[in-house]
Amino acid sequence: MHAAVLRYFEAVAEEGSIRRASERLNISASAVNRQILKIEDYFGTPLFERHPDGMRLTEAGKLMLRHSRETLHDFKRLHGEINNLRSVVSGEVAIATLDSLTQHFLPDTLTRFIADHPAVQIRVTAGDPNEILHSVARGTADLGLTFDPVWRGGIHELQNIPCPLHAIMKPDHDLAGRSSVTLDECSAYPLIYQDNTGSIRGFLGDSLDTFKRAHKPVLTSNTLALLKRLLLRGVGIAFYTRLGFVEELAEGRLVAVPLESERLTQLRLCLLAPSERSPTVAARVMAEHLGRDLAFLSGDSTPGNSMLDER
Repeated sequence: MHAAVLRYFEAVAEEGSIRRASERLNISASAVNRQILKIEDYFGTPLFERHPDGMRLTEAGKLMLRHSRETLHDFKRLHGEINNLRSVVSGEVAIATLDSLTQHFLPDTLTRFIADHPAVQIRVTAGDPNEILHSVARGTADLGLTFDPVWRGGIHELQNIPCPLHAIMKPDHDLAGRSSVTLDECSAYPLIYQDNTGSIRGFLGDSLDTFKRAHKPVLTSNTLALLKRLLLRGVGIAFYTRLGFVEELAEGRLVAVPLESERLTQLRLCLLAPSERSPTVAARVMAEHLGRDLAFLSGDSTPGNSMLDER
C-alpha cells in the first residue's frame, strides 16, 4: 500500500540510516533501500544525501517527509474513526514524556487505559523537556508531558497542573525536618544533579543553572533510576519534582522539602498536543484519560488528596 511505502521513507528520515530503519520496521535493509530508490526514481531527484555517518534529507526530501507525516496521520485518523463507528477505540498513540513520569504516574494510568482500550498501541519515549516540545511540534508525538514551555510554536496546551521543584533527600538528613530550604543552604551538603541543565534552563530560569555551575556535585547522571538509588543510600540531595518519587515519599523512605525560589515553585506540568493537525480517535481518548489522571494528581478531582502537595 501507499501507506507502507511512506512508513519506510519516514523511518529512514527519522533514523538517518537504512539499517536502523530496517531494524525498526523489522524488514530487510535491501527491501527498505529498494523502496527509497523507487520513490527517488519516481520524482527524478534524490530525497536523501548519502554520507558515511548516515543519510540526511535534501530539500525535496523535507517536502516528502511533511507529506508522508500528514498522509500517514490522516490514514490513521480515518482508520480510527471507522473503528469508532463500531465502538472500538483503536490505532496508535505516541507519547513523549519526562523520565520522572515513567516511574509511577504513567505505569498506573497506562495500565488502566490498556485495560479499557486493548486495541490501542502505545509508544512512550522519555526525553528532556525541549526534545518533548519539538516531538509534539513536529507531529512525531501525538501527546507530550513536559514543563510549561516558553516557546509554543506548533503546540497546543490541553492541561497543566502545579509541579514545584523540591530538594529530595533521606528522612534522616540534617535538612529533612525543615518546612523549606534555599539552594544556598543545600550547597553545604553533597549534591546529585540531573544531566539536563542546558535544556531545562528555559523552564526553570537561570537560578538553578547558576547554582549548579557554582557548586560541583558528587555525581551527575541522565538516569533517574540511578539517582534514586543513590538518594535512598543517603549519598546526597537532588532537585526534582515529587513525580518521580511518589512511592518512596509515601513510604517515608525519602522526603521532599520545598525550595524557597519563586521561579522553581511556579513550575507547571503540561499535557501538550500538536496544534497543526486534528488528533486521531486513539490520541483524543488518551488525552482525555491523561487529563483526568492529571487532575486527580493535582488534587482537582479529590480535594485534599494531592500527591504533589502532601508532605
